[in-house]
This record gives sequence, C-alpha cells and structure tokens, in this order.
Amino acid sequence: MITTVTFDFWETLVTDSPENLAAQRALRVAALGRALAQAGAALSPTAVEEAYDRSLAVLDQRFWSRHRDPTYREQVRLVLDCAAPGAADRLEAAALEAAVTGYISPVLAFPPALQPGAARAVEALAARGLTLGIISNTGRTPGIMLRRVLEGHGLLRHFTVLSYSDEVGYRKPDPEIFRRTLAGAGARPAEAAHVGDNPVDDVDGARGVGMRAVHFAARGRAEAPRADLVLRDLGELPERLNGSL
Repeated sequence: MITTVTFDFWETLVTDSPENLAAQRALRVAALGRALAQAGAALSPTAVEEAYDRSLAVLDQRFWSRHRDPTYREQVRLVLDCAAPGAADRLEAAALEAAVTGYISPVLAFPPALQPGAARAVEALAARGLTLGIISNTGRTPGIMLRRVLEGHGLLRHFTVLSYSDEVGYRKPDPEIFRRTLAGAGARPAEAAHVGDNPVDDVDGARGVGMRAVHFAARGRAEAPRADLVLRDLGELPERLNGSL
C-alpha cells in the first residue's frame, strides 16, 4: 500500500520554455556583471557570459558529477571567482547579498509552467490523504526559490517534505537524498513511490533505495525499462497508483 508519493520538480511538475530560460540567464548575467564591477573587476557583458558558461563545467567537475551540490551562496561565490579570482572576497556584504539575490531570483520574474495534469495529480493524491514530497536536483535556481514557484501555482501547501539538492547537499541518484526524504515523511521505502522523468536520477535512484519508481515519459520519451509504472499523462497518476503498484 503506497502512503507516500514524491515528485521530481523540473520536467515533471513544471516545465520551462527556451524563452524563459534565456530571459532568466540574461538577468543572472547582468547581476554578476554589476557585482564584478563593484569588486573592481569590471568585465564586458561577453566576458561575464563566458565566465558564467565556464562555471558550469567547474560546478560539474567539483560537485554535480559526484552527485553533490554546494549551497546557493557557495555557488554564487564560485561563479564570481570563475570570472575574476577573489572577486567574491572583495565585495562588501551588501553587494554580495545583492549578487546572490540577482543570481537566484530570475525564476520569479519568468516562472516555469505547470505540466499538464500536475495540479490535478497533486490535489487528488493530497485529498486521498497521502503524504507528498519533492526530491529534486537544482541547477542555477535553488530550492528557496522553487518553493515560491510552487506557492505561485497554489501547490506548496500539499507537500510535507521538500528535498532540494542545494539544501540537502546530495543529488539524485545518490541514495542519501531519497533516504532523508523518506525519513522526513516518516515512510518506509516499500510504502513510497517516486515520480520523475529521468530514467537514471528518478527511476534507478528510487529503486536503489527500495521505493517504487514511476517514470513520467511525456512527449514520446522512451520508457525506462526498470520503472514500476510508466505514465504519459501525469493526470493519470491518482487512478493508476495503487492499482498498478
């Protein structure tokens, strides 16, 4: 009997458009440029963008490839230092705080859309009395902002435990982020199902700790062979959950 359901965030509950992503990037790069100028390391917009792109490889090498994550404040310092070593240390506290806010908040100006059926699934499961959670890797936008996205869509109140990788320090498919979420929900793995779009991070990650895995294979994606259940429409989840698992 499934008593707890956790969801991936990106491309499961929400989806973002290329236009949104480009607008978010522009705001983030502009905030970094202002901070670098205040640190005495003014760069051209092109140079700031290049440093921003280089930081992705550094984040992956130091953290993401090892299924780890820095805090969002650590990430901002790292990105600034990719542009100009020591820049973060030269900023006054207020200027560094402004850089952090400018880096993490663009998603609020250009929020992602809910996936079709996401609200229906979440609300139906919550009405049934199931415990709901989120297990999500983050990138440039941290969990503190993604909570506000959920709140804006009217769904935050339905979730009991939210595990974002920048807060937990571990990224899917590492078992630790799943274990901590289960502990927060007070659920045994056999009583829980995780829903996500990624065959490795979501399906293999959940099954690796003994949870049931629901693969959200929208828009013609290939089905994950190890999934316990495959959905093409998230709105079907409440009906199929206990009948198929």
